[in-house]
Amino acid sequence: MEDLARASLPTMAARNSAVVERPGPSPERPGEPPAGRQAWLGLRTPVRRAQWAAAALVVLATCLQQPASVFYADASTYWNATMAILQGGDLHAAGRLELRGIATSFLYLPAGVVVTLAGGAGAAFAVMVQNALLLAGTGAFLLPRFVGIWRPVTPRLVWACALGTGLLLAGFAPIPLTDVWAASLLLAATIALHGRRWQHLLVAGAAAGLAFNLRPAVLLPVAGVVIAVLVARRISGLWFLAGAAAALLPQSLYNLARGTSWLPWPEETFGLSGRQAHWASFTVRYDTLVTPDSVAPLFYCSPSMAQAVEDAPPTSGGGLVAAFLSHPVEASVLSAQKVAAALHWGLAVPYSDEAPGVNALIAVLVTAVAVTGAAVGLHAVVTRGLRVLSLAQVAALLVWVGTLLSLLSAAPESRFALVLVLIGIAGCAALVADGLHTPRDRAGWVRSGFLVVAVLAVFAVGVTGLQHPVEGRATVQDCARA
Repeated sequence: MEDLARASLPTMAARNSAVVERPGPSPERPGEPPAGRQAWLGLRTPVRRAQWAAAALVVLATCLQQPASVFYADASTYWNATMAILQGGDLHAAGRLELRGIATSFLYLPAGVVVTLAGGAGAAFAVMVQNALLLAGTGAFLLPRFVGIWRPVTPRLVWACALGTGLLLAGFAPIPLTDVWAASLLLAATIALHGRRWQHLLVAGAAAGLAFNLRPAVLLPVAGVVIAVLVARRISGLWFLAGAAAALLPQSLYNLARGTSWLPWPEETFGLSGRQAHWASFTVRYDTLVTPDSVAPLFYCSPSMAQAVEDAPPTSGGGLVAAFLSHPVEASVLSAQKVAAALHWGLAVPYSDEAPGVNALIAVLVTAVAVTGAAVGLHAVVTRGLRVLSLAQVAALLVWVGTLLSLLSAAPESRFALVLVLIGIAGCAALVADGLHTPRDRAGWVRSGFLVVAVLAVFAVGVTGLQHPVEGRATVQDCARA
């Protein structure tokens, strides 16, 4: 009996673990040829053929848009840094690299090379083509593989992911920003964790580290994934850290070359975090408002929270947490409004413009996709149970939760919710892949009713958060009186 008890201890320990490594589902439809290297890289499977066809359609449809007439705000900074590399100039000043990761200067080199060879013409179209390829890769290849962590991938799933991505993210194509890149890298890191070899951990860590360098706002999702990897893989989890360190090494070397520090983030990161914490304590959302001549900052305020912190607004992440804990009612309302309002995308996303009717319809669509997809994912988590989730599945959940927390810790722009929208597209695509039909029993009707109510509630909360706009650099006093 003692021998039997000792033999059962590893099994019991595994069952009690919050992250249990289990084989994931096959990425192919049951009955199709095995997903070997040749089958997956070639066109021998219906899934692979669907991916290439869907990607081509997304590229074509995206490139039919009107190119940007000019690059505004952050977009101009990233593009100027690219051209400084190719044509000479002060890279640090052009890219504002005291605030931005060094990798942001190299994202649009392909488009920049084309423009340089063309004598400086065609920048807007070159950027749009490069971004169209990125959207196609994300929608037709990455998102289906992300869903493949949970269930088999089918051609219908591929088409749903690709078309959803092409439709909702089309506004990001004309502009050289880092948001889609960072979100795609987070998806890639999660997908890589589906494998069990050390190479998969190395790739996952590199993707997560690069995502952080491009968008420090993804720190919380990345931190959650790091913890999950170290808990699940223990010593072998060091391969993940090695990959992240390799991705962040150029930033450290750049800092050392400038004589600042060896730390792998821009020198003014903490100052920027403090300013974000300050605005996060009393603003719901920040928009870059497109005007006929240029752009202007637009804040949406929370007057009640502004009044609560008016005497001593926080200037750090710790101060923000303390302010939220000191005013739990106001902070709870503000937090809900931040998340819901970030899903109110408009016609000009990732910017903002004055088109209330069309913007409201787009906001309803994006909210419905994000809420429905999240509900599908959470239902899968609850159905399986936390204790039997694979590492990749836990990482996917932590990326979603970490993105929610990131929205609370900043004055978020609508584009900050990009990861939530992509995961929403993935969840909705899983529903489409199963075949849309009316509920077959009372429980199904109840779940559908709750989902409709949840979508309407989130949309309504977002509307309440956008009732107090202040143009320009809003202060806590401005918001308190908005």
